[in-house]
Amino acid sequence: MSDKTNFADVIRKNRLIMLAILMLPVVGMVIAIPLILWRVPGSARVAIPIILVLMVQYTLLVVWISRKMNQITAS
Repeated sequence: MSDKTNFADVIRKNRLIMLAILMLPVVGMVIAIPLILWRVPGSARVAIPIILVLMVQYTLLVVWISRKMNQITAS
């Protein structure tokens, strides 16, 4: 019990797993695009651009979180 782990150590050890979990919604959106094109091609004109915008926004958020993780582990 004398071996205390702090927040930076936990992030350093589990960084890749946390980022992979955070990217799961993007994987779901990528899977949704062909499903929409296959099942309901008429709604693709509306759905695909919305999904792409959400993917870009969420990916930028994950990149920001990754940079914050780097700052925490560097200090």
